[in-house]
This record gives sequence, structure tokens and C-alpha cells, in this order.
Amino acid sequence: MKKTISLLFVVIVISAQAVNAQKKTHEDSTEVINAAHRYALAFRLRNKDLAKFHAEHWPAGSDYFKPDRRTPNVLLVDSLFVKTYRLVAFDQTLSQKNFPSLNDIRPPDHPRPMSFGGPDYFDPMQDIASKDAERFNLSNEMLLKFKASPVAATSDYFKPSAADASDPAMLTDSGYVKTFRNIAYNKAIHQKLPK
Repeated sequence: MKKTISLLFVVIVISAQAVNAQKKTHEDSTEVINAAHRYALAFRLRNKDLAKFHAEHWPAGSDYFKPDRRTPNVLLVDSLFVKTYRLVAFDQTLSQKNFPSLNDIRPPDHPRPMSFGGPDYFDPMQDIASKDAERFNLSNEMLLKFKASPVAATSDYFKPSAADASDPAMLTDSGYVKTFRNIAYNKAIHQKLPK
């Protein structure tokens, strides 16, 4: 009887240790997976490598997605960490966009035509200028010159005259003149050449 009780006690202790070990392993795995997510969220490919990635469709197991040197060495030897890191880094790369280059953010050499998706408030002077500019058309010979060698909106081609303005006194207002030139320029770009 004593042997049976002691044997039963040993089985209970071993079972309890196995359950605790399983629980500890599960908690450790969760911590490793969470650490992989934290480290991989900051992952970015360089623009050159990102272009290659989109062209060649690298798999998640590629060396491009391995953990970097900022990762502690303890985690680098853990296969669960490395596998999870690569998957999260791959996912981050799928949603990554290139940073704009300097050429993309540099302002143009000349003022662009006014965009119509601007603020809800319109200056009355700009509103009048846009209505006046809608009636503006380049003459056929000036249109041919403009299409052959385009010029900026600040060119005299688009300067409002007394005939174009609904009130000639507005020609002294710089806001009116600037708005008129931009809209007239935009209109000239889309104006068709005579046949």
C-alpha cells in the first residue's frame, strides 16, 4: 500500500512538473513572438532594395528580412524569434512606400496653375479673375509658338489686357493678375491647335 501511495505521489509530482513546464514554454513562446513583433515593426528596406523586392517578389525567408544587429544575440539564436521576425518584416515591406526623393519635393521652376481642390473660401478678386480668364484664348500664331516652345505662366503671353478684364482697374491688383495668368496658362495648355 505504501508503495502504491508513494508511486502515485511520484506520478502526481511528475505530472505537475510537466504541466508547469508546458505553461512556462507557452509563456516563453508568447514573449519571444511579441519581442519579434516589436523589433520587426521598425523594419524598412532601402529604396533601391524595395524596388528590387517589388520586381523580384522575394519570399519571407530571404536574407533581406533577417534581424539586424540591434537585436540582442540571445534572440538571434531562437528559431521562433527569427521566423516570426522575418514574417513581420515581410509584412511591413508589403505596406512600405518609398520616401519621396529630393526631386519630388522640390518646388517647380515656375508657378503652377491654381488647383481647384483648394480651400472653401475664395477671394472675390480671384473669383472675378478666374471668370475673366475663362474667356481668354491665345491667337492661332501665339498658340503655335506656345506649343512649339512652352513658357511659364508668368510670360507676357498670359498677361491680362484691358479687353480681358471686366474692370480695367483690377489690372493693378497683383492677386488678380496672378490668378488670371495661372488660369489662362492652364487653359492654353489644353487649347487645341488649329487645323
